Amino acid sequence: MERQTIDQEGARQGEVSSASLQLADDTIAIRRIATMSVERHEFFPWDTPANRKTQSMYATFCVGMLFFGLVGFAWWAIRPAQGDGVIGLMAGVVLMFLGLILGVRAAMIAVKLKKQEPYFRLLIGTSDGRQIPLVDNNREVLTKIRDVIRHKMDTGDTTVTGDFDLNLDIVNLRLPKGVAAPAPRSIEADVFDEEEDAPPADYPAAGKA
Repeated sequence: MERQTIDQEGARQGEVSSASLQLADDTIAIRRIATMSVERHEFFPWDTPANRKTQSMYATFCVGMLFFGLVGFAWWAIRPAQGDGVIGLMAGVVLMFLGLILGVRAAMIAVKLKKQEPYFRLLIGTSDGRQIPLVDNNREVLTKIRDVIRHKMDTGDTTVTGDFDLNLDIVNLRLPKGVAAPAPRSIEADVFDEEEDAPPADYPAAGKA
């Protein structure tokens, strides 16, 4: 059976230099990054046109075998004492058996078509409105990349450099010694964004004394 992969979206290799991020043909200045989020999504890896066609063929042959198997049984019931009636019985048994096998196979493919698997997307938004995705089935790899970029944004550190390869789940990026990675959150998407300062809690609302 054919299987879809998640490698069809976004860059697979990248490089973090002193002041920029290289993702395939996109070069992004670290200071121009506005948002970063790690999101969880689901997809159907086995749901492809070829697999749907295969499942349909198995189901069609299953119905055909069962139908002609019943015809063989009916012929034997009409002519039980005749030689052709016995042949009809034997053919009916064989066709029913093959029909059940094809039906089981069609059901197994149908179950696989509905099977979902998770994947994660690191979506990097820039101040000029672009959004560049990095997609992988390993969340830890994406959060490690995000944490290094966030450290460079927060501190302006130009000494942290390296590269990564999502095809091999290799990340040659490390935070400086003494800098701890943020604790993981329990929500589905971790979002890092620049927000305006909220007013203090004791600030009087408009129109009230």
